[in-house]
Amino acid sequence: MKNLFIFRKISKTLLYYLSGLLVLIPDHQGLLAQEGQKPELQNFDYWAALCASQKEAKKYEEAIQACDQAIALNPNDTVTWTDKGDAELALVKYPEAVASYSQVVRLDPRNSAGWAKRCAGQVQLNNYEAAITDCETALKVDDNWGDVKRAFALYQQGIANWKLARTQEAVFSLDLATQSNPDYSLAWAQRCQLLSELGRIDEALSSCDRALQVNGDWGDGTPAIAWANRGYILAKLGRYDQAIEAYNQAQAINPQDEVAWTRLGSVLYTIGKPGEALAAHQWALKISPNYALALANQCATLNQLNTYDQALADCEKAIQEGDGRWGEEGIAYAWNQRGNALTGLARFEEALASTNRAIALKPNYADAWSNRAVTLWYLGRFAEALAATEQAITINSNSSKAWFNHGRILTTLGRYEEANSAYQQALQGDANVGDRLTLAEIWVNISALRWRQQLYQDAIAAAENAIAINPKLTEAWQNKASAQIALNRYADAVMTYDQALQIDAKNANFWTGKGIAFRLWGKYPDALEALKKALEINPSDAQALVNQNMIMQLSPISPPSPPPPPPPTP
Repeated sequence: MKNLFIFRKISKTLLYYLSGLLVLIPDHQGLLAQEGQKPELQNFDYWAALCASQKEAKKYEEAIQACDQAIALNPNDTVTWTDKGDAELALVKYPEAVASYSQVVRLDPRNSAGWAKRCAGQVQLNNYEAAITDCETALKVDDNWGDVKRAFALYQQGIANWKLARTQEAVFSLDLATQSNPDYSLAWAQRCQLLSELGRIDEALSSCDRALQVNGDWGDGTPAIAWANRGYILAKLGRYDQAIEAYNQAQAINPQDEVAWTRLGSVLYTIGKPGEALAAHQWALKISPNYALALANQCATLNQLNTYDQALADCEKAIQEGDGRWGEEGIAYAWNQRGNALTGLARFEEALASTNRAIALKPNYADAWSNRAVTLWYLGRFAEALAATEQAITINSNSSKAWFNHGRILTTLGRYEEANSAYQQALQGDANVGDRLTLAEIWVNISALRWRQQLYQDAIAAAENAIAINPKLTEAWQNKASAQIALNRYADAVMTYDQALQIDAKNANFWTGKGIAFRLWGKYPDALEALKKALEINPSDAQALVNQNMIMQLSPISPPSPPPPPPPTP
């Protein structure tokens, strides 16, 4: 039997290299067609060799056609059935591939390659229990592995156990796969992802590094898998720059990986680069328009950019039309971000219902509790809002967002010292290593709180901290100048507004503030000029109008010159 198998392989190889030539085979078994017909049409070896060569050339449709011709002439040949199954597997025709491999193991029950490949097909069909049985049979028989190794069966068994949430069994199988084949890069890369999900971060990172170092057997995958998994782990560790580099490496190899694109977007969102994050999510959605997590991530990013209408549309599409691929928070993430968008649109009751839905789906979702508090705060339900932030803090005491919202509610309630303590906790939380924009907002609120407490110098210092992080944060400039005015430092306030106007010359509030500082300084013409600029930008600016009237009453201003007379009528 083995000699026949060797002859078949030699025969196929010769036919492959002699393609285009007429190969004559003695008609010992009556295989030649009638005179006048092409003899190869009834030649099993011709079709079997053509099947194999087309498969090797990755011309899978042509391979299947040739395999079918060979099988019609000899339905008991396991090699041709295997080649056909391989081609079908490559074309994602999983039911057909499983059927072909079933013929292999029916004809040769000791064919470990057939059992292992059928196991792989069952995994793709989500028939995980059947897959495990097939792989166990392949390993038990341990004979005729063909073009695969024992490690392949162990790997597929590990993936099936992983899908069934049998994580310990999955790790065990992947460990055996890498022990059996130390150069099995694909198994190392998947082991990396599994260990990261189990919280075994250091081991996971080492596994990804090993996959890239050996750069051996990637199966049908590429090193992009390991780079993307590595990026995911580095992001969990807060090593964002390294995570971004890893994702860039993954995309250089496989730019069609929508998962890597949206994960890159999540990292960029976390470090306060919403514009770049949005571009990454858009790439993911070009590849897979209904990718649920990418839609929800884009919704979150648009919320950060205050583009609430589009954010709402994306979250609702994720929930209603998404493909069901979610991140760690599951669909609760989309409901939570939908609530954020509705809060931004001042549709508070709908927002509350949406965040409540997120909490119902995931009760220990700290971010949803924190967002629920914001909505309740806008509704004036301060006691409930405070309770919601307390719940968020109980779940995640390191949540800067939860402490920040807690501080805002306490400030509203006039509990200033407690509010200050909450803000200090916020500064020590996860915003300190993640979202720098949020960190700037914390400092702005501390500045406003200190101003309320008449601690004006502290208010200025806090505003300057915010400006150092985000120079474009309007409220930070406003708070700094307001505190300077409160200290009667009018010249300093004017200078602060001038700096702010270099960043945003069309900000009416900056011009109004500058006008007020000039008015209090007694420089009325300068004040009127600044207020005039403010009213050109925003004619209904109440503060500008009030201060303009006050100056007109306090200081006699020469009336404007009358317009020149019209030219004489011809």
